[in-house]
Amino acid sequence: MRTKSFIVLLLAAAFLAGCVVQSIQPLFTESEYVTDPGLIGTWVQKEDDGKEIGVWTFEADERRYKLAHTDEKGRKAVFHMAAGKIGTNTFFDFSLRDPLPGSELNDLAAVGLIAVHVFVKAVKTNDTLVLLAMDYEWLEKHLAENPKTIAHVIQDKRPILTGSTAELKAFVARHANDDKIFKNEIRLSPKKKAAAN
Repeated sequence: MRTKSFIVLLLAAAFLAGCVVQSIQPLFTESEYVTDPGLIGTWVQKEDDGKEIGVWTFEADERRYKLAHTDEKGRKAVFHMAAGKIGTNTFFDFSLRDPLPGSELNDLAAVGLIAVHVFVKAVKTNDTLVLLAMDYEWLEKHLAENPKTIAHVIQDKRPILTGSTAELKAFVARHANDDKIFKNEIRLSPKKKAAAN
């Protein structure tokens, strides 16, 4: 069990560069998906000094998106991504599209992977896409003080949300506008096309 959850944690951490909230259930049902044509394309994640640390490419995939994420070491992962609304806020829900991250895992190890969902609040302006993840430390403390607030399990000292999609959405809705909870920020800018000679 420890190896399996550690692999899932590594995949999620590589994706959002830190501790992230994981859920067994998706944040939205298929009927709740929304689309945004302005999201399609390649976005670049940079550090404050301008160093590129991630490339995010969104493609249309029927009512969802295909997201290809490449980190600063060139490692690529592909995700299913759905967008939906909770109140006036837009959220993205990610899950691995292909649980085999290359030749690092053998077939037996691959069957031990558990699909989880990771969700972020998305705020889009003209030239920036800001993804805000729920603060993991806040969630740990909140669940310790309010264990019945949403169904969850603790695996390797890590809470994983197990409530239904409706329960998860209601939980997120209660906290969606709190910038002390949705505060772990990833800023993306559209990739500039090379100038023609």
